[in-house]
Amino acid sequence: VVAVIDRSIIANFSGKQSLIRGLGDGFYTLLTRPLVHIRQPSVLAVFTVYSLTYAATNVTDTMSKRMSIDPAVPKLIASSTTNTGLTIWKDSLLTRWYGQGTPRPVSMKSYACFGFRDSLTMAAAFTFPPMLSEVLQGPTVGASKQTADVACQLFLPCAFQFITTPVHLLGLDFYNRPNHKEAGGAVGRFRAVGKEYLPSTFARMGRILPAFGIGGVLNKNVRSSATSLFTSFGRIP
Repeated sequence: VVAVIDRSIIANFSGKQSLIRGLGDGFYTLLTRPLVHIRQPSVLAVFTVYSLTYAATNVTDTMSKRMSIDPAVPKLIASSTTNTGLTIWKDSLLTRWYGQGTPRPVSMKSYACFGFRDSLTMAAAFTFPPMLSEVLQGPTVGASKQTADVACQLFLPCAFQFITTPVHLLGLDFYNRPNHKEAGGAVGRFRAVGKEYLPSTFARMGRILPAFGIGGVLNKNVRSSATSLFTSFGRIP
C-alpha cells in the first residue's frame, strides 16, 4: 500500500501519470497479482525502510528502559536517524524511477526537504503520541490508557501530513525542475505545490496510517506481548 501511494504521488507530480490512475493501476496489481507486486523494487525498498525503522526504535526503547532513561529523546534520535537515512535513499530511487526527465542525481535541496519531512514524521510517529496520550489520560479528558494510546498513534501521524506534504512536494519539484528561474522562482514552486497539496496530503495520510498509525499500534502490542513472554521465562530481569 505504501509503495503504491509513494510512486503514484511522484508520478503524478512529475506529470507522468495522474494520481487516480497510478493508485488504480497499483492496487489492481496488488489485488490481482500479489506475487508480482511484492517483487517490485519499490515494494522491497519500502519494506526495508519500515522494518529497519521499527527495529531501531524498539531496540532503543528497550535499552533506554533497562537503563532507567526516559526513552523519548533516544527514540526520536534513533528513529529519525534510521528512517531519514533510509527514506532519503528510498525516495531518491523512486524519484529517479518515476520522476520527470532522464534519471539523474537527486540534488541536496531535495535531500534537505526529504530529511526535514522525515524528522517531523518520526516525531509524530514515535515521540509525540506518548506525550499527548498522557494528557488525554489526565483529569480533563479522563481517557483510558489504551484508548488514549491508540487514538494518538492513529491521529498524530496523519495530522502531520498537512505539514510534511508540501515539504515533500517541494523536494520533488526541485528534482523535476532543477532550474529555479525556469520553474518560475518561489512563486512558481509555490503554485506547483499548492496545486497538488490537498490530493497528495490525503494520499499520504493513506500511506502513513498503515505505516505508522496501525503499524505503530500493532508494533506496541507485539512488543508488549513479547516482553511479557520473555519476562515470564526470566530472560529480562
